[in-house]
Amino acid sequence: MHIDRIAETKGDRVDGRTVVVLAFSATAGVLVEFYDFFIYGYAAASAFPAIFFPRMPATQALVFSYLAFGAGFPARLLGAFLFGHFGDRYGRKFAFLINIGIVGLTTCLTALLPGYARLGIAAPILLVVLRMIQGVGLGGEFGGASALLAEFASTRRSRAFWMSLANLGIPLGGITASAALLLLNNSFATTGWRVAMLLSVIIIVPALLARHRLADTPMFDRLKEHEGVAKLPSFSVFKSHAAPIVLIAFVCAFQQMDGYVSGTYVISFMKLAGIPLGTTATLLLIARFADVAGVVLSGPGADALKRRKAASIAIALTTALSFPFVLSIVGRYTVRIGIFQCLLTFFGIGVLHGLAPILAAESFPTKYRYSGTGISYAMSAMLGGMIAPPVLTALVGTDSAGNWFYVPIIYTIYGTIASLALLFLRETRDVILEEFDATMGAGVTQRPSDARETATRS
Repeated sequence: MHIDRIAETKGDRVDGRTVVVLAFSATAGVLVEFYDFFIYGYAAASAFPAIFFPRMPATQALVFSYLAFGAGFPARLLGAFLFGHFGDRYGRKFAFLINIGIVGLTTCLTALLPGYARLGIAAPILLVVLRMIQGVGLGGEFGGASALLAEFASTRRSRAFWMSLANLGIPLGGITASAALLLLNNSFATTGWRVAMLLSVIIIVPALLARHRLADTPMFDRLKEHEGVAKLPSFSVFKSHAAPIVLIAFVCAFQQMDGYVSGTYVISFMKLAGIPLGTTATLLLIARFADVAGVVLSGPGADALKRRKAASIAIALTTALSFPFVLSIVGRYTVRIGIFQCLLTFFGIGVLHGLAPILAAESFPTKYRYSGTGISYAMSAMLGGMIAPPVLTALVGTDSAGNWFYVPIIYTIYGTIASLALLFLRETRDVILEEFDATMGAGVTQRPSDARETATRS
């Protein structure tokens, strides 16, 4: 039966098959988008300097290659604004479908983009333009996945579990990208990166088909019926919900920092400590599975411990583990590094990956859910991903043995800010989203049957 037919015939109590298909489309979409994101990062480190910046000195070419990669971060924030507007104004399905199409198209065009030898200066310019467009598309993913999963699963007892799956595709994308890198290792720096990018089509096509079959959520449809849709949701959300946007950005910035420090900066840190690149790559790949486990267990953990407590424990443990993790690297204790790498990834990335869509989606009413969640998460990516790695690069320099302590200091600073933000964030474990819309003045009157349905979450 067609997915939107299911949604119509079941009313607000959404059929389980609909939620499963949505979870697949969300996970597959995030997987392919972050697969592309990771492959782009690997290519920026190995292939782009010679292909797009061949006339520059090696170090300068690498810097410009990373700048092209970094252009995607502010573009993600722009994408969160744009897709948040369309998602909250015209419907979740429309925005959720378009953003994955943009990422898939720009990735394929990047794979086919000729280098400097054929296009001259136009080649790196087009590379940056495509990267920014890709970032815009990626910026619309988190808000769409979080809003759709929260609203389709709003009356289910396992709501937190389904919402946590909004970010499951990130570690799966990392695992897939790492596997592609190992498979195409010998040719990756020349033509292999192009093949790896084009392979994303295999996942994009079924994800697009799954998203096309989805209907808009009953909660959003009811919002439109009551004419409660905002004219400029991406801007008006700041008037009434600026506090949760900032607080969630600070909380999720810790997860972003841990992800880019323990998954990206640590590569150069381990190299300075004398650890072979092959060993580092293997440890990072193994840790990706801890990320998956963290996401899967975050939902039950959020239900058992409450949202804020689960996040506080994950942040505290990650901060504490950063000390022995760095000391293990300096001492070159491979087994210990692997253990602490997995623990840091499980708590600081995986668990918080899963908690991010839960904390975000439950903090905004239907009227602003796509905008609020997307903007807050895009802001966290800039706060954690753009700031921490270059700051550590400057502070540690080339003396990892003498300046190792800067790494746990960064963790402590981010952890303190995130913990303080959690104190002011509303606990949402027992919040009924339909009632939340009414209390927040979202322009929706709760149906008489809603309270009975949500009281007995299916």
